[in-house]
Amino acid sequence: MPTFTELPFNARPDLTPYLLHLTKNTKQEDEYSALNNLESILTTGEIWGSDTDKGFIKGPNEATCFMDVPFAALKYVLTPGNSDPVKPRYEPYGIVITKKVAHARGCRPVLYLSNEETKALNIPKDELWRVVRFEVNEGDWISWLHEREWRCKGDFGLPEGIPAVFVKTTAEAGKLSAKIARAVANSKPWACTPLSVIPF
Repeated sequence: MPTFTELPFNARPDLTPYLLHLTKNTKQEDEYSALNNLESILTTGEIWGSDTDKGFIKGPNEATCFMDVPFAALKYVLTPGNSDPVKPRYEPYGIVITKKVAHARGCRPVLYLSNEETKALNIPKDELWRVVRFEVNEGDWISWLHEREWRCKGDFGLPEGIPAVFVKTTAEAGKLSAKIARAVANSKPWACTPLSVIPF
C-alpha cells in the first residue's frame, strides 16, 4: 500500500497533492472583498461552511467546499462568467491545503448522484452534504464533475501553517505578505500562516 508521497500526484499534469478553497466577494452582504474574506480566513484559522439556503448543499448540515484542480487548470475555472464581480461564483483568491491534511480533518470527495440515485441508495439525511447533483435527461446535463469537489461537514479548521494562498495581483501579494510578516514580528501571528503568497 503506497504512502501519500508515493501516489502519482506530482507525476501527472491532471493530478495534484493539493485542494483549493476559493474565496469571493460578499459585498452585497457585508461589503467584504474576496481579499478581505481570504484575510479573515487566515486570521481566524477557519473556513466557514456553506449553508443549505443557496441550494448547493443538500440536507440539514453546512459543508466546507474544496476543489481538486491543478493550478494550471484554474484558468478554466476562473472564467469571466464565473468571476463576474457583481455576482461571482469564484474569484482568483484562495487557500491551498494538502489532501493529506484535508483527509485527516474529515474532507472527502463528494458523491455525484442523481436525485433518483440518492433516494435509491437511501443516503441518510445527515449525510446529504456529501452529495452533489449529477443529472442527465435526454441530452440535458446538470453536472459539476469538472470541479472534482471535496467537502468537509461544517466549518473547516486550518492548521497553523499551509503551503500557500493565492491572490489576483503581485501588489496584493506584497501587501498580504507584509501584513503577515508584521503580525509575526509583533508576536501576534495569525491563526494560519501560509508558506507563500502567490499572485495569480
